[in-house]
Amino acid sequence: MAHAQMKVIVPDIHLTIAACSTALAVIMCVVILLSSANDGARRERWWLFFPFGIAVPAGVLLTWPELLGKPFWGLQLGWFALTLVYGGVWNAARVSLGRAPRLLAVLLPCSAALLFNATVGADTAWPEMRMLPRIALFGLFNALAAREFWRLPEHQPPSAMTLRWILTAFAVIDLGRTPLAPLLPGPLGVDPTQLWSLALFNFALVLEGLLLGVFLTALRREQVAARHLRLAMVDPLTGVGNRRALDAAIAQLEEAPPTKDARPVAIAMFDIDCFKLVNDELGHPFGDLVIAGAAHVAQELFGPGQVYRTGGEEFAVVFRAATMSDALRRADRLRKAFADRSHREGSTVRRCTISVGVALTGPDRGPRALLACADEALYTAKRGGRNRTIIAGSLLPVAITPVLRDYPRAVRRVSLGD
Repeated sequence: MAHAQMKVIVPDIHLTIAACSTALAVIMCVVILLSSANDGARRERWWLFFPFGIAVPAGVLLTWPELLGKPFWGLQLGWFALTLVYGGVWNAARVSLGRAPRLLAVLLPCSAALLFNATVGADTAWPEMRMLPRIALFGLFNALAAREFWRLPEHQPPSAMTLRWILTAFAVIDLGRTPLAPLLPGPLGVDPTQLWSLALFNFALVLEGLLLGVFLTALRREQVAARHLRLAMVDPLTGVGNRRALDAAIAQLEEAPPTKDARPVAIAMFDIDCFKLVNDELGHPFGDLVIAGAAHVAQELFGPGQVYRTGGEEFAVVFRAATMSDALRRADRLRKAFADRSHREGSTVRRCTISVGVALTGPDRGPRALLACADEALYTAKRGGRNRTIIAGSLLPVAITPVLRDYPRAVRRVSLGD
């Protein structure tokens, strides 16, 4: 009597475990849709939803294969859908990191495994051959998803680093148990299913699903937050850093520990000469063109991430220089390059100049004090006649570029042939 009861209870327990896993997949689908309903990232949201959405019919077919009328095909399609789940995880990882999905790379091997198991594998004398392709695909897709995160550069969001290790661990587990399939009970292997093996299989599925759902969602939110932070620190007109970004760069320099090999930090502050005349004579759109041109020239000479717009027509450049002469040479090179640049809008062509103040860190001059010194040197250059580069603490300018001979007029006409 007791033995007969066990025969009834065990299948019921199997059914309960599988049904609970399927219910959790449904819950994860709802959570993902609700948590990302208003973030505007529709493409990323649906790719994140994809593996959990496919997990629902996979769980239903593996739990109740007779729903299709033929249990054999119910099981085959259920396993096929489950392999798609793992492939969907790989694609969700790719899309979350800004890469293109690889749908065919998932469909082709999963379809090949389905075709094999439904034809040759169904009649083979080695039942392990039916399970090996599935387990191998689980491990392969987890390994590919882990590889996406291992390819990332350093200094990534914490969730990306966590996902790297989660996917690596599950890939090692799945690939490690592939050669053991002939020795393990189903659904871990090919031997008759046992209660502990079914519970362990479903526990692993649920654990991986929950971890991936939580941390992939967290990754998207961290990426959105990082994007907003970048936008908050970028000047929309020029694309260079704004005053907030400059303050952050100065704070980072102050907190960085000194090193013997590091070259001193230099700051060059520059301002477009007589910019009000440009706006008054040619209009604000042309003035914006000149401002953007100044930022472009500075980025060309010093590289992206070194140039900041501190207000109006004023900029700062933070760079490293071996000596004050080196800093002065590079700052004056910027002045000359901008003076040689023609700003064009339709038939209107103008050249403008800048004044530059440059300062270099020293024993009694830190990064924040350096900014004030460079700013003071800039205004010394403006008061001294403009179109010149002044070293902090000195009244002697570098040689003036002979562009504006009718100074104080800020701009001169340039023929289209210039």
